[in-house]
Amino acid sequence: MRAALLLALLATPASAACQGDEAFSCRIGKKTLEVCSWKGALIYSYRREGKPELTIAEPLETVAYTPWPGIGRAIWDTVAFRNDGTTYEVWTSFDKMDENAVLEGGVNVMQGDKTLASLTCDKGSVVHSLDPIMDLKSGIGQCWSPEAQSWGSCN
Repeated sequence: MRAALLLALLATPASAACQGDEAFSCRIGKKTLEVCSWKGALIYSYRREGKPELTIAEPLETVAYTPWPGIGRAIWDTVAFRNDGTTYEVWTSFDKMDENAVLEGGVNVMQGDKTLASLTCDKGSVVHSLDPIMDLKSGIGQCWSPEAQSWGSCN
């Protein structure tokens, strides 16, 4: 069932804007980085207008979302998508102590512990933090355990 869902999601045109609800988007040069929620999954998309480069769909149950731990000057969160041994970790950050701060974001591309690329969103182009993913995961009965640094059943 999960494989059928992912195949259906990947069959959607990657050049289109979010099919569902946009959780995050930004510009990186002439490209757009997006994370959308649609039909029980999160969709990662990196593309030029009309020219898809990469689309990854991952079920909400298994997507690796790490919320802000509640300490420190920066409010941050990440969500990671895996594809053929490569991880695409989207991040957002906001300096709560800087009255002129704007929401920042980007993506780190990694294979194992090796960083292949670190791309930062153009200043002022970040739309939304990744916070809504917390509500999406809670909505399917998952709770974050700060001690274990993982998601599990709320029961």
